[in-house]
Amino acid sequence: TQQLGVNLKNDIFQDDQQLDAFFSIDEKSHIIVERLTAHYINIDNISIELEERIANAVYLYHRQIFLTYLSLVENLAPLQHHSLLVMLSRAMSNATEMIKWRYYNYQSAPANIWLQISQLYLIAEKQSLLESHVQVYPNTKNPYQESITLSSAYILVCMLGSLESLSFKCQQIELVCKMLSRWTSKILIQNEYDEKKHQFYVDTVNDVPAKRIRQFKPAANYRYWCFDSINSKIELCISLIEFNIPPKQESMNEIISNKYALETMGILRTEWSRSVYKRQRRAEDRVKTVKSATTAYGLENTCNQIKQHDQIQVQRGQKNYQGAQSFDERLSSHHVTKVFTESTIYYVDLDVSKSNIVDESTQGVGLHVTKNTNEVNLGMMIGIFVKEEKNTIRVGVIRSIKPVAENELHIGVKVLNRTASCVEVSNTSLKSHTTATNTDGFGNFNSNAPSNYSTFSCLYLPAELGSSTKETLIFPKLQYNKTDIFKFTRAGKDTKIKLSEILEQHEDWIQVTYSQDIENN
Repeated sequence: TQQLGVNLKNDIFQDDQQLDAFFSIDEKSHIIVERLTAHYINIDNISIELEERIANAVYLYHRQIFLTYLSLVENLAPLQHHSLLVMLSRAMSNATEMIKWRYYNYQSAPANIWLQISQLYLIAEKQSLLESHVQVYPNTKNPYQESITLSSAYILVCMLGSLESLSFKCQQIELVCKMLSRWTSKILIQNEYDEKKHQFYVDTVNDVPAKRIRQFKPAANYRYWCFDSINSKIELCISLIEFNIPPKQESMNEIISNKYALETMGILRTEWSRSVYKRQRRAEDRVKTVKSATTAYGLENTCNQIKQHDQIQVQRGQKNYQGAQSFDERLSSHHVTKVFTESTIYYVDLDVSKSNIVDESTQGVGLHVTKNTNEVNLGMMIGIFVKEEKNTIRVGVIRSIKPVAENELHIGVKVLNRTASCVEVSNTSLKSHTTATNTDGFGNFNSNAPSNYSTFSCLYLPAELGSSTKETLIFPKLQYNKTDIFKFTRAGKDTKIKLSEILEQHEDWIQVTYSQDIENN
């Protein structure tokens, strides 16, 4: 990377022999970089040091390759060089990789990158190269670096840019790129605006990615495209996944079999759909604040934190009025409650960490946390406890992740509930099945037979003003089965339920409404 920077500065890539040498260097190095990228994306547990070294090395390499091709294109385009199409495609490809690597680490796209990509597009447009097919790199394994057109490559990177604020995981970013590479080949970029057809546009003379068309005046520097075909494919994929229907096309099966497919496409449907799009805006502004909090990450840890909190409240409730007792009687009972002092109650050995609340509203919280990006993810359940707010634990879901100063992350949390409780839920359908199979031929129970009776922790979210009008449950996703009957005990009362509407679901949890199962009560 350093040597390429020196060579570019010294203008040595001006003759065909040096240019061929640069092509060869890029093609051979690209194989190594592609392998490093795949390793980075697919390995779950990787040391922080190695993660940072790979990210820095690969990003800077792509940046140097991009700057070299950008310089070559600008100098050789007027001469209509015979390798101009390859250089344009590789410049756009490396720009896409740069943006992806910034997104992998929840960072914004590089400065001026959209303007530079649009410059490449305008050169291709002027040279009538937009619809020419080109093999970006030989022997590549990336589907969006195979045979492409420059127009489809431009749409891919601009639409990827429209998702910057969503903080996708690197696996989701790869999935989106794979989808777009396969589905944008027949989309036309047009110079004239058609209100009935066009949904997205890009401003080619400003540093911005694609934007949704909303009450704007067409301009000569805008380019437009219709996205209906992509949205139709997204709807099809969601239906195939939900109804468990295997598609006939192998390429489609590869996409929907991705473990992030349903979650990612649900978000894309919201962001890109012509009909159901709803602009994501906060219902109310957050107020700046400074509060220390104890934070639990994940459904299991949040349940444990609430259990501990509930135990504390129960113990406090046992402190009866002692005014009628003598001093000696009160003194003799003092050791019973002494164990439960502030210093010992709140900080038992749970998998929690300290964080700082920097802004909040009734529906959201902004936290600064000392976490690595691979330790948190969008859709993760989170429990937030502030010592001064002794009667509430805010249960929420992580909606955004952004790096801030001093190796911290700013985490945006949507608050689902402030009065959640933890309940033990049992699957009575499994219990019935176990009872039936664990008997001998005379109906006697066989104590030696295996038991599959399932009991697990869930979060009970009561109806709450400003968050939900219905009681809901947060289920571990592995335990969810809509056809089963479940039972839980709350406030000393047993309740049998049937699960009904799914309100939200993520990688390991699902939020559902329910109805009481009258037949089984």
